[in-house]
Amino acid sequence: MIGCQVLNKKLGPSKHLSWSELSCRDGTPYPVEWRGTRAIELAAAFEKIRNIYGKPIRVISAFRTPEWNKKIGGAKNSQHLYGRALDLLPPEGISAEQFYFDIRYFATSFGITGLGRYKTFVHIDTRPSKKLIVWTGKGWKDFV
Repeated sequence: MIGCQVLNKKLGPSKHLSWSELSCRDGTPYPVEWRGTRAIELAAAFEKIRNIYGKPIRVISAFRTPEWNKKIGGAKNSQHLYGRALDLLPPEGISAEQFYFDIRYFATSFGITGLGRYKTFVHIDTRPSKKLIVWTGKGWKDFV
C-alpha cells in the first residue's frame, strides 16, 4: 500500500487529525477511496470541535473493518464501517457530559449528523442525513 504521505503529501486530512488516527485499530488503513470525501467532512467537524477547546482531543475509534466492528461489539450498520465516524475522549479538564452538550449545541453547524453520548466518550458522525440523529449508549445512565 502506498504511504499516506505520498498520497496526500501530508499526515492526515486536517491539521490535528492523522491518517493513523482514522485507521482501524486492527491495522487496516483508512480506505484511499474515501480520503478526498468522507475523511475531509469528518476532519472538518473534528477541527471545529477542537477549536472550541484549543486542546488535543483523542480519537479512540474511527474507521472499522467489519471484522473489527463485530469483535468489539459495534452496531451492525455502524457509521465507523463507512469511514464517517469518530469516538472522541473529552479534552483534559472537561467532563464527558460537558463535552457532549458542547458538541450537541454546535452539531448541525459543524456538519455532524450523528451524535451519541457514552459514559467516557462522545461519538460523532457525518452520515448522509438532513437531520441530527442522537442517542445514548451503554453506561450513560451510570454517569448522570
